Amino acid sequence: MTTVKKVRLIAAWCLGLYLAHMYVTMGWIKFDPNGFWTMAFERWGYPVWLRWFVGGIEVAGSLLLLMPWVASYAASALGLVMVGAWVTRMRDARFVDVAWITVYFVALVWIAFEWWPFRLYRSGRVESDRSAAYTRLKLPGAPE
Repeated sequence: MTTVKKVRLIAAWCLGLYLAHMYVTMGWIKFDPNGFWTMAFERWGYPVWLRWFVGGIEVAGSLLLLMPWVASYAASALGLVMVGAWVTRMRDARFVDVAWITVYFVALVWIAFEWWPFRLYRSGRVESDRSAAYTRLKLPGAPE
């Protein structure tokens, strides 16, 4: 693995750390029945279960974003949530929010791209290749 690739992976992990903090914070407050997001989802005409679902994806996705072997999947799930947020804010004419959501979406796509070679999947993956990738990167939790 080249030095440039290592630097890019470390940068992706640091960005993932920032986004994980943001998404766990934003997801957790969606469970508050008296909070801002309850009124916002009602104003937008969305059902209560959707607020809970989005909050759950944000909290779970933020935690999984920190694990390289599932970070691509977590970033993809959070990216889908961002597409829904983008459409909602565009319909609500909140263009500054749309711009920020676009930035977050691009960051999630980049994280998914960078960690894609390390993802977990069953078909076609040789166990020793995954072990070698973790050994070269020297990540905690690397398979023995």
